[in-house]
Amino acid sequence: MTLRIMRLWKQGSGDQRYLAFVARLCLMLLVSLSIAACVTGPGRESRPLASIPTGIPEKALSDERASLIYMFGGEYQARDSLRSEIRTIVDRIVAASDDPGQKYRITILNSSSPNAFALPNGELYVTRGLLALANDTSEVAAVIAHEVAHVTASHALKRAELEKLARSLPEGLALNETNNSESLQFLRASFSRAQELEADEIGIKTIAKAGYDPYGAARFLSSMSRLSNFQTLSQTGRRMTFLSSHPATPQRISAALVAARDVPRRDTVEADQNHYLEALEGLTYGEDPSGGVIRDRQFFHPRFDFTFTAPALLKLENTTEALLGLDVNGTTAMHFDVIQSDQSPTASLEKGWIKIVKIEQIEETLINGLSSATGLGTNSDWSFRFAAIRKGSDLYRFIFATRSLTPELDRQFLEAIKSFRSLRAEEHDALQPLHLTMVTASESDTIDKLIAQMRGVNRPLDRFLIVNGLDRPKIKSGMKYKLITAD
Repeated sequence: MTLRIMRLWKQGSGDQRYLAFVARLCLMLLVSLSIAACVTGPGRESRPLASIPTGIPEKALSDERASLIYMFGGEYQARDSLRSEIRTIVDRIVAASDDPGQKYRITILNSSSPNAFALPNGELYVTRGLLALANDTSEVAAVIAHEVAHVTASHALKRAELEKLARSLPEGLALNETNNSESLQFLRASFSRAQELEADEIGIKTIAKAGYDPYGAARFLSSMSRLSNFQTLSQTGRRMTFLSSHPATPQRISAALVAARDVPRRDTVEADQNHYLEALEGLTYGEDPSGGVIRDRQFFHPRFDFTFTAPALLKLENTTEALLGLDVNGTTAMHFDVIQSDQSPTASLEKGWIKIVKIEQIEETLINGLSSATGLGTNSDWSFRFAAIRKGSDLYRFIFATRSLTPELDRQFLEAIKSFRSLRAEEHDALQPLHLTMVTASESDTIDKLIAQMRGVNRPLDRFLIVNGLDRPKIKSGMKYKLITAD
């Protein structure tokens, strides 16, 4: 039986859950259509866009834990000081939890998204993106305690029981028979939000009992809120808050402040910033360029040496196996991947990629000097634009799917396909990994002087404020601050 993963510290109610929604819908649309190359055969080998994580042999990917780590970019090779710091926090939280006898294994994932989740068997996962956003030990403790609370409160089991009940309900039991599935979806989402608030409350009591500052949870949630507001969710600005699995971040912050005020006061509480920031020194920040980088509409991949610009209506999500895109209405999607193949682009299209769709109107062409071919296809519900581009021994494949393929929409698809090209030297240079560097502000330092040392990020002032948990551009002499720098 597959254990249910509880993803918990996504960025508030916005960007990251929307991206997960993108991935799910694109995979439902395209993978369920049985893309032929998902099964390798003679002359055809799938090529993951992201690197195979270090230390995980491909044969081990059938193991659930290894597969999960692989899906999140692999295990991050953190410095010993950071691993020790996180292990100490976990041990203190578990000792103060409702089940101090439960054993936990903590894994740091190589993902830039602030995220953490727990499995009922005591597997704890945090991403380097979450660690980069936290600013002291009490904030990390709040995240860990939240996850431990989900385990000790048996939230996964309760959710499984709810799902079983939901599947057993008669079709006419919902308030509105025509919206039965929506009613069940609302029930599940409400249940999830209640669990999140309960885990927050339990977690805050736990960190206070463990000797950490109970206000660390509210501070970290505030940083999440700033990050969510910084990142544009979509061109239309829509936010999927109503049916999201988490309460809106302002609601969680307010509830966290109330819970912190209600816990018994201690003479001393820990919110150790210095030691935590010292442990973060050198932490990789942002996306791992080796697996491809999304910059607005443009996708760069230094390892495979290519870039292209996606249609403006699509929100992009980079996964291990493919780059996915979806519009805000869920009516237009993109699947882009790469395979090793000795077939020509035309022959590949003629053989077909989706079992129930015949590719027709195939046209050979050159795209920025690369041998290519495009084609069209339809089924009862969707229209498709396909493209195959030969670059060395690899075949790059575009699949665009839409409910209604208008001439204007097809023009945008073709424009995206034709934008595929090799990287320029300056683009390669700009895709160097970024890291966190710690500095101690002197009396002569200003925020402008500190920001001037940052490299590789847009809107550096906003980034500085977010990564340092600041709500205004003011620094204090003698305090440590995170800077984002390049190699």
